[in-house]
Amino acid sequence: MASQYLYRHASDDRAKTGTPQVVTYENDEFRDFPPIREELGQRFGWQTPATVASLTCVAIGFALGHHFYYQSLQDKLVLSEDQQSWSIRLGTGAAVFTKTALVALIGIAAVQRIWATLRQKAMTLKGIDGMFGIMGDPTCIFNSELLGHAKVLTLFAVVSWCIPLITIVTPATLSVQSVLTSTTIPSPVRTVNFSNPTEWYTAEGAGFIVGPGPEISRLFTEVYASRAIKPMSPPFPNASYDLSFWGPSYKCTPASEVFATANTPSWNTSDRFLGSPHKSFQDAFYAELPAANQSRFGNPNLSHPTKYQAAAPKYMNNVLLFFAEGGPTPTELICQLHNTSYSLSLSFVNGNQTITPHSINPFSPADFSATAGKYALLPSAGPASSANITASATFYATHLLFAKLLATDITVGASGGLTFNNRTSTSVPLTDSAIPYCPDVAKPFSTYLYFLGPTACRNGSLARAVEDLSRNFTMSTLAFQFWDGTASVTADVQMTFPENRYAYQARTLWVAYAVGFAVTAVCLVLGGVAMQGNGVTSSTAFSTVLLTTRNADLDALARGRELGSKPLGDDIAGVRMRFGAHPF
Repeated sequence: MASQYLYRHASDDRAKTGTPQVVTYENDEFRDFPPIREELGQRFGWQTPATVASLTCVAIGFALGHHFYYQSLQDKLVLSEDQQSWSIRLGTGAAVFTKTALVALIGIAAVQRIWATLRQKAMTLKGIDGMFGIMGDPTCIFNSELLGHAKVLTLFAVVSWCIPLITIVTPATLSVQSVLTSTTIPSPVRTVNFSNPTEWYTAEGAGFIVGPGPEISRLFTEVYASRAIKPMSPPFPNASYDLSFWGPSYKCTPASEVFATANTPSWNTSDRFLGSPHKSFQDAFYAELPAANQSRFGNPNLSHPTKYQAAAPKYMNNVLLFFAEGGPTPTELICQLHNTSYSLSLSFVNGNQTITPHSINPFSPADFSATAGKYALLPSAGPASSANITASATFYATHLLFAKLLATDITVGASGGLTFNNRTSTSVPLTDSAIPYCPDVAKPFSTYLYFLGPTACRNGSLARAVEDLSRNFTMSTLAFQFWDGTASVTADVQMTFPENRYAYQARTLWVAYAVGFAVTAVCLVLGGVAMQGNGVTSSTAFSTVLLTTRNADLDALARGRELGSKPLGDDIAGVRMRFGAHPF
């Protein structure tokens, strides 16, 4: 049967013999002892309270310094990688000093708790070893006696192990973010110059324009096939500016409105090579579009195979005529090329272009005939850079491009097959554009599962689609690489560029420090209560252990084990001891 001892210090000897006493119990069952009372009075040294106050000031000072230092860096420019590294290092240093002070405070409180526990409960020598070692040795947490008799001390140890998390969380509250900074500078930007017809035409003879040039045709094909504006090279990867210029666009009007207001022929009858000239715009419209005439005067009970028809009569002044059978009533349109003022806002984000029109206003019709357009390269032609123009090679080439695309007949055969008849070209590019998908064009073909997907016609109607395509083409000429040096203007460009700046998350830092200070304060309060109960400021110093363990019976237990080797032998590891004065 293992012996159990109660160690009684000589200073607490009730018999006043001056001799330490050990009371031995031969039973295995733990015996409760009466409350302990310190008879020699309270003796508190000033060193421990002063140390607590000093460490508290150190912890608060470094925490505040950490905060104010990081706050001083908020939104400041990061000048170098080395500067950034040192900023984090200094913050980490402040966090380490704060953590060290807090852990030291918890250690002081834990010491008081150790002696309070030894006064209150008898514990085995192995358990006492665990109490003295747990603050520095996490393996002591597996000592079951600590969990049973020293729960508060165990909690102190766990808290002290978690406090270092502050050194992980708080330095990370300072980060570097890429922030877009804007500045406005005058800078040359691309514009258009429709007075320069380079690469806009093919010619023969003395300079007669016979068709659009291959480069501008390629650009036009890219625009109608992609159904978007061709992006140009930005002045800076991230920039925005406003730009105004003159350029072509079509203005589309219902044919009935034109017949009511401008039915008088505007063309020169000498431009009509075959047949007698038409006496009115209405006569010319239905003569050029037989499908429209048949729809108007034909037998309504008979199917009309031509569902879409468009023409670009050369004797008319840059005019496109349209008939489409897809609406509730057939669509009849007259679209004429106009000189148009463009007011745009261009923005680039990482080189990706966005154009936002402020206003696009058709000003005056490009009211010149095909003959005038064909001879537009001659010196007598007027400029295209002002509001009013006479004949322009670039405008004429634009009209030829649209005529080639749009002037097509689409016929549905008896078996549902489609037949295309392009009036100006041997190819049929119309189906590559969004035009056939407009509801007022596509509806008759949808029965045969053609041109499904009206969202491709984003403007919702044939008239708006033609106008939109012409404007997209003109805005895409900003990317035309064959403009000369005059296609450049100086604009106020708002340039946006990324900068690395410090970002400080003060809330996260203070939450981390607040938790650390709060749990430390709780430990200090519990440590203070323990010190009050002990009656003295205790320590785990060697001198304290030496002075509190002078006893002949303990010397007998230690005989042969003076080197203090680990682990303890089983014959003494289970010896129970308790510190203090007890009434026996």
